[in-house]
Amino acid sequence: MMDYENIPLYWINRLGFQARKELSRLFRASGYDVSPEEWAILLVLWSKGPLSPGAISELTIKDRTTVTRLADAMVRKGLVVRREDPEDRRKLLVDVSEKGAVLERHLVPLAQKLVARVLAGIPDTDIEITLKTFRKMSANLRDGPEG
Repeated sequence: MMDYENIPLYWINRLGFQARKELSRLFRASGYDVSPEEWAILLVLWSKGPLSPGAISELTIKDRTTVTRLADAMVRKGLVVRREDPEDRRKLLVDVSEKGAVLERHLVPLAQKLVARVLAGIPDTDIEITLKTFRKMSANLRDGPEG
């Protein structure tokens, strides 16, 4: 029998769950009604600017149906707006609203505090090795069964 505590994917999944839960708690405790999933979309929009739902799906690693559902909720909350794509008026882009733009200066510091807490006491060299390992693991999955 395989010992789950020695499987890296167990720890990756566990850390992801814990981080989403804590991020949600931090946002709520600070008075912000933003889920971790909505945060992920805001983060890519702050960084990249207006994007198609397909691009958001790819960057946040969520399926298009989920992105559409989240974007609908975020439009209702006033966090994002939908705009015509200037290059193809048949397509819509999702963009940060004024309210969503203001949130960046409030939410980013909260997330940075969480990241600092997660990484506390871990040497930079260990973090670099871990990131390199995660990238390689991701590439192994992306490249298919043969690697």
